[in-house]
Amino acid sequence: MIYYKSAQPVPGKGDAWTYYECDDEETVQRQLTSIPLSGEITRVPDPVVKKLYRKDLLQPATAEEFLELWG
Repeated sequence: MIYYKSAQPVPGKGDAWTYYECDDEETVQRQLTSIPLSGEITRVPDPVVKKLYRKDLLQPATAEEFLELWG
């Protein structure tokens, strides 16, 4: 699997980090969004959007990061 992440600010809550778990063809298998300051985590086991858009804005992530948050 390949993992990516991106961040965007959420007013009053800090940064929201979205993580993507992709197969070798970069099709999104699972996705989650974490807001560390508020402790919120939203898990999407079967995301509707399967293709990564604007991959140039994504950062690499590790399997450990994703799996720790996925729980």
